[in-house]
Amino acid sequence: MIITDTAIVYGREDKMDEIHPENYEIQLNLNHKDIAIGMSGGMDSSMLLWLLAHHIDKNDLDITIHQWTCIHEEKPVQHIGSRKAVAFVKEAFPNVKFGEHMIKMTEGKDYIDNGSKLQWELIDKYKITGMFNGVTINPDEKIGKPVWKNIWEYRATARDWVHRDKWLKKQDEDNGRYHEYRPFVHTDKRIVLAFYKKYGLLATLAPLTRSCEGWIEDSKKFTIECKGCWWCVEKEWATAEIFNYDAVAALSEWPKIDKD
Repeated sequence: MIITDTAIVYGREDKMDEIHPENYEIQLNLNHKDIAIGMSGGMDSSMLLWLLAHHIDKNDLDITIHQWTCIHEEKPVQHIGSRKAVAFVKEAFPNVKFGEHMIKMTEGKDYIDNGSKLQWELIDKYKITGMFNGVTINPDEKIGKPVWKNIWEYRATARDWVHRDKWLKKQDEDNGRYHEYRPFVHTDKRIVLAFYKKYGLLATLAPLTRSCEGWIEDSKKFTIECKGCWWCVEKEWATAEIFNYDAVAALSEWPKIDKD
């Protein structure tokens, strides 16, 4: 079964016309017995986990969801948000089957490679045929530069729009033993916030997550968001866009955003 879900973004209650020119639409391929999702502890993967469980429950599908999380030794917070998000979704959907949450600590220099190895361990152990990833594309440069200013250069450039076709090609990638799906990858982080808004999860699931990638000295030993890294700014911008307030004004008092 392939599920299509659409989030339509409207204005405030005194202006209920649709404010974005395109609807935010995703497709979830649920033609699998066992699936897995990479959980970073952030908003994207947590929302995707919730959507998978929601549609599995709604359609009474016999699918088990496994999870994996790789922990960066210099920023060891991924498992905290991941565990909280998984617990939240499990409680919300008691009839959905959840498999193992495989978690591994790794050296920073091997974070990406060891994440891939961990994913393969999960695939081999449970014969998973569907792997989900919550990655999005960066905002268009014309949008991003005026908001991010000096933070713009620290974005993950592999996710720029110039690489969009590459990501789209990988969206439904067949690796011979499993398919990998990236249902958010055709647009930027606004799609994630659109679904938080649609399902009323910004005040419940979202606070359990952590998108910040700030270093220990910038986040008071990981107790607060640094409000200076790319991911903090991206989250605030996308939230402002979907919940209809001024992102530039909201970011104007953030410590590391260039005011010029």
